[in-house]
Amino acid sequence: MMMPTLAAAQPGPFSRMIFGDKLPASEAAAWTDALFMMITWFSVFCFVILMALMVYFMIKYRRRPGVAPEPSPHHNTLLEVFWTVVPSSSMLVMFVLGFQGYAAKVYSPANALELDIIGAKWSWRAIYPNGGSSPETQPLSYQKTVENGMEVVTQGNQYPIFYLPEDTEVKLRMNSVDVIHSFWIPEFRTKRDVIPNRYTGYGFKTPKLGKGDTFIHQETGQEMIGRDMWVFCAEYCGDEHSRMAATIRIVPQEIYDQKMAEWGVQLSPVELGEKIYKQICFSCHALNGTKLVGPPWNSSTLDGQQFGYGYDVALEDGTSIPRDDNYYRESILDPGVHVVKGYPPTMSSYQGQLSDEDISGVIAFIKSLSDRGTMGQETESEDAGTDQAEEAAGSES
Repeated sequence: MMMPTLAAAQPGPFSRMIFGDKLPASEAAAWTDALFMMITWFSVFCFVILMALMVYFMIKYRRRPGVAPEPSPHHNTLLEVFWTVVPSSSMLVMFVLGFQGYAAKVYSPANALELDIIGAKWSWRAIYPNGGSSPETQPLSYQKTVENGMEVVTQGNQYPIFYLPEDTEVKLRMNSVDVIHSFWIPEFRTKRDVIPNRYTGYGFKTPKLGKGDTFIHQETGQEMIGRDMWVFCAEYCGDEHSRMAATIRIVPQEIYDQKMAEWGVQLSPVELGEKIYKQICFSCHALNGTKLVGPPWNSSTLDGQQFGYGYDVALEDGTSIPRDDNYYRESILDPGVHVVKGYPPTMSSYQGQLSDEDISGVIAFIKSLSDRGTMGQETESEDAGTDQAEEAAGSES
């Protein structure tokens, strides 16, 4: 196969000028770069030859006084065959080389690590073979402001971090729950559309880690061995399209195994809800009272409205209802039923994506963020106490 030979060349200055510091992270990506540069230089060569011949013929056969014009040949079989076969052969070579690179990205070995990638407005979620998902996130940006003479740092939208082991074949199986997205990892030189109601995917081999491959862990602040690579959505999908990002984090096998073991641990309902929030809800719902695409989850006042579990919610139709368990459950399964005043009805249904246990966990997490989060529990306790008293009175009579 020609791929190792073509991909073995190191990126030159011109290649670095085009691709910047995003060096190819796999053999298939290096193949794409090499093929791109080969086609570029071939095009430059053809352009120079054509322009040189054009200038030469313009000068040689220019119109001059007293010189009869050269007779124009009507037909030249040899020349016509040449300018048809040679360019067509060049195109055929490009096609064969391009198809080899395409096949290397689309088809993966049978023992490849398979991840399910789910795209939704406006976040990515990766589900591992053990059913676990990464709860780790990082802020997309930081904003510094001065309040009362004190510098305050506010974190921007969070994006998820997906862990993968080094030097491993990986296969992505992708689908969307709403609109068309496009999963793009620049270092792998591949983007693939993520489409509702069907699976797409591609494969790659994660790179081996070198001495300079380190990152700062967002929670501990420690420098760890690994390599981060951005993931973007390359298909416009709505208001928050530019913030639909994620990180692929390549780590040693032992760290990856440790993460898989951690994410498989049984979680409490609140912990489960927080995990789901970090996976699929963080891009639209804030926990600090700020306005995003959807309303905040914590107890807060915004635009004259009081938010948080236990408070009434003003709807677009002019009515209001209490934010209780049923409200949140209906909003998750059928978001169009209760549209909050001042917020667009852009949320997609999670029917079939979240289990009853998942939904209960999300509601428990929302309750934990509200100063009225125990109201439902207290009411249930009071009702239970009343029922017990009535039963006791009935038995005495």
